[in-house]
Amino acid sequence: MVLMYIDIVNILCRHIKCKEESVMVEALAFDSPLSTNELGILRQRQEDVLSHIRAFVQGAALGLDLYGVEKELFRLVLEYGRAMLGEVIGRHGTGKVDLVVNASGQMLPYHNDREATYLSIFGLLKIKRANYWRKDSEGVCPLDAHINLPQRRYSYLLDDWTQSTITEEPFEKAVERFSKILGIPVSKLGQESVAKEAGAKFDAFYQQKATFDEKTEGSHICIQADGKGVRMVSSEKPETAEAKEKPARRGKGEKSGGLRRMATATADFTFNPQTRTPEELVRLLMRESPHEPTVIEDEEKSRIALNTTVAASMAGKQVAIDAMLERVRRRDPGGKKKIVALMDGDPALEEMMVARLHAGGMLHRIDAVILDIMHAMEYLWDAGTALFGEKSRERVPWVRKHALELLKGNVGYVIGGLRIALAKRTLTATRINALNRSITYFENHKHMMKYDEYLAEGYQVATGIIEGTCGSLVKDRADRSGSRWSSIGVQAVLNERAVMKNGDWDAFWSYHMKTENQRLYGHFTIKRSPKNINPN
Repeated sequence: MVLMYIDIVNILCRHIKCKEESVMVEALAFDSPLSTNELGILRQRQEDVLSHIRAFVQGAALGLDLYGVEKELFRLVLEYGRAMLGEVIGRHGTGKVDLVVNASGQMLPYHNDREATYLSIFGLLKIKRANYWRKDSEGVCPLDAHINLPQRRYSYLLDDWTQSTITEEPFEKAVERFSKILGIPVSKLGQESVAKEAGAKFDAFYQQKATFDEKTEGSHICIQADGKGVRMVSSEKPETAEAKEKPARRGKGEKSGGLRRMATATADFTFNPQTRTPEELVRLLMRESPHEPTVIEDEEKSRIALNTTVAASMAGKQVAIDAMLERVRRRDPGGKKKIVALMDGDPALEEMMVARLHAGGMLHRIDAVILDIMHAMEYLWDAGTALFGEKSRERVPWVRKHALELLKGNVGYVIGGLRIALAKRTLTATRINALNRSITYFENHKHMMKYDEYLAEGYQVATGIIEGTCGSLVKDRADRSGSRWSSIGVQAVLNERAVMKNGDWDAFWSYHMKTENQRLYGHFTIKRSPKNINPN
């Protein structure tokens, strides 16, 4: 069995070698900037690595368990990849060309060769490039544009892997993981900078992103927004006279909650309405199974969120909502679809939402502004507890009855009943306060509690999407125990995490590389001769 394994490895190695030679012969059919000696050195390095692989497989590997074999083989494969990548880079030469013209129309003469450090997934490489420069002008290396060399030493593929991991894990764990796996020095500070640079392109990416295929969209648009606090570093706190006078030590009983700022999460999607009765929904809210389940045709296609796009902004409610409404415009450029807004009852958020819809000329498209039924139920449960006590048998039937009234649109009836109970019953101050809070909440939000109309229209009445977004997008990554953020740093991670949640990571990273190429190399023109020029 061991001999059979060795034979298989030898066959694979011979196959790799033959394939390697055929590719090189084909490449050598072109004018190569590499001398025969330089090419020989590169090929000898590749052959040395292959020889090490063969020697290891036929010798030392036989004395190791599979863990040890895999670990060493992986290291050798990376080394082989570095040797092959070195040849690819070498075959480009230093990138000497006939003429380089900068954005001002000035011709830049060849000045010298400059060396760049490139950290690939296979390891570190040095790249020699021809540098064109003149006084009072930025230097240009044409090879950089041709091979799309990043500004930082990290390869775009390494950044891709690391940044996509950072969307789920702390920077420390992500860079430690890839440093260990690939055996290369991945810097936390460097990847933080990459996150800020890439994350800053979030809005621009979605502004140019192709609209969703109408065949995959629903007939109505739903928009949701909510806030989630994020702990910030102390330097984010504005310096005030009051803060300066505050003693360094906390007083007795003073909590250390830290500075928190609100991330405004938004979500927009389309859906196809499907009517429900108040009785159907109250059974779901009370977690009851009906004796005779109602069969709704095409239920799996109704009210389901289609093509959901989420985001979170540290720049305030207005910025977050404006960005969401811009996505809605792109989603429905004809402006024909009705819009339904679901909210948690925060007056400031509702006010800002209405103001931005009005400013954007979209207020007339709003068919309903709906209070999340789950928030309404919380206050109903609080009222039931205040009236009967948490363990009373009367509490659940009372909540069920009044939840049905809310869903039938009879919020006035519920408020009236609470007022009567408040006047007739002898209650403790705590229970009186609880009832007053529920009454006030229902009074303030009854314009958003026309649930009979919403159910008849087939609309969603729960903000599950945005509640989940606040948790999965913001809390699970940015509000972990012990974490502290700068505004720029957390925004970058939230942007990249939103891209991942939206399923757009590959397209986003391609956009990032493309725009970086334009930013770094779009300001000069290169003229090449028909044949490659040997810089030596």
